[in-house]
Amino acid sequence: MASWHVHERLHYSYDIWYDVYDIGEHIDHYGPRNKYIHGLNDLSKADHVYLFNQISDAVHAGGKGLADIQFTDKFGKTKALLHDSEIVHLQDVANLIDKLDLAGAIALLILLAGLIILRIHKVRPRWKVQLGIFVGLLIFVGVVVLIAGPTAVFYQLHVWIFPDNHQWFFYYQESLMSTMMKAPILFGGMAATLVGLGLLMFVMVLLLLIRRFKF
Repeated sequence: MASWHVHERLHYSYDIWYDVYDIGEHIDHYGPRNKYIHGLNDLSKADHVYLFNQISDAVHAGGKGLADIQFTDKFGKTKALLHDSEIVHLQDVANLIDKLDLAGAIALLILLAGLIILRIHKVRPRWKVQLGIFVGLLIFVGVVVLIAGPTAVFYQLHVWIFPDNHQWFFYYQESLMSTMMKAPILFGGMAATLVGLGLLMFVMVLLLLIRRFKF
């Protein structure tokens, strides 16, 4: 969760991934083909980044402000970025994030309580075993993703997580949200950095505990 919140603060480095995945060209291609809202392709990279950051802020604020995200096209007309189905989906994402935050807080409390108990009873944890299990789990998940395919895993997770009657798959021609995010391609890079930073932070905390508390 710590890695997640670091990425949240950085808005998932969308401005960097924007160039890596040629999202500007993607918007130029699919923006004019959108069934509902036109003009996104006339905006600059800075405008696109700003709109993404607004979405990011909203889903991390319980969904507040999603319906208020707007942009002004080249003719001076102000338009809502998201249509109703997109707002419903992003609200589902916001609800999921709230649940993950709660689960993360509970897990942290359990971890701290466990460390205190170990310290009191002078029990030395088998850190190498713990690290091995953690790395092994990551490798297992990675192999499963590679075998099944990242896109298939991404879609299946959506099936399991989100309500059956809520749309979560959007063609680029019907969703500026999906177009801006070049979904699901963008999420691959984000997931890789989330896991990478998470692993790095885990190892750093582990080393800190070993040295500080002499476990």
